[in-house]
Amino acid sequence: MIQDKGSLILPAVSPCLTLLFGGIGCLSYEFVLEQREKRRVSGMFSTMVSPEVLSYMQADPDRFRLTGEKKMVSIFFSDLAGFTTISESVSAEDLAKILNRYLTPMSDLVTKYGGYIDKYSGDAIMADFGVPVWVDPDPDSHAWKACWSALEQQERLQSLKQELKAEYGCDIDARMGINTGEVAAGNMGSDKKFQYTVMGDAVNQAARFEPANKPFDTHIMIGGKTYEMAKDKIEARFLANMIVKGKTEPVPCYELLAKKGELSETKARVVQRFEEGWKLHAAKKFKEAIAKFQEALALDPNDGPSKTYQKICEEFLKSPPSESWAGEYIQTSK
Repeated sequence: MIQDKGSLILPAVSPCLTLLFGGIGCLSYEFVLEQREKRRVSGMFSTMVSPEVLSYMQADPDRFRLTGEKKMVSIFFSDLAGFTTISESVSAEDLAKILNRYLTPMSDLVTKYGGYIDKYSGDAIMADFGVPVWVDPDPDSHAWKACWSALEQQERLQSLKQELKAEYGCDIDARMGINTGEVAAGNMGSDKKFQYTVMGDAVNQAARFEPANKPFDTHIMIGGKTYEMAKDKIEARFLANMIVKGKTEPVPCYELLAKKGELSETKARVVQRFEEGWKLHAAKKFKEAIAKFQEALALDPNDGPSKTYQKICEEFLKSPPSESWAGEYIQTSK
């Protein structure tokens, strides 16, 4: 019996079409899920990271975790000095304009170096370098990039000061703190509202470094771990073995001065005299230390750390420290 060729072909068409449309359906579903994940990532991070980092995260969201993980990062804090005075001297509308004029370029310089804007709190900025992803081939580069970002922010601030002074009659200045260490990174908050952020002792230390600039009249203070990881890219001076508020063990801190090779010859001599004076002060040779700090001040009368330590030594001549003291500086406020 001869069968019609059509009767042989038609039974095969239906399964093939089923497979074809089933495959298209699966691909479409995966595409929808992928686009939804990209929109979720964009919604969370589009205003907080650079476009390059955002594209990297959208391309493969599995490269980073939002549920919490241990990460080595560098944390940055900044705050406007005398912000209360500024807020009382201008209108609410002008205050908002001043803040936007300040926060915009500072934020741009954070994201320029791969930093993540963790949060704004009025005039304060918290940023993290090393999370949620770090696209640099060098996993430790977050330390020097955080430092370079801070240095460029201070440089930009100098011209911004003049602009805001001319337009609003206010003086602005910013203090910054950077610390490097292991943190817990991930989405923190409630079921209804959460944010990607970092938590841990390293974060608390960075937050304390920012106000610790004030008694030394410095602008950028960094921790010992940050200095060790970034020292080939930065110029810094040892500032103190500081016992921060709420702690009993001293931590080394440094004043960040410049990018590597960009420190002026005069400033380098000031730093040398200061560090010699600091060692003498830690050895309880206070008269000799004062002489070194005065040498530093002869080169730069406005050198804040030299002024501060000269006063400390003068006080110790009147009332010597305890036998166990070895040069520690006690931070009395957060």
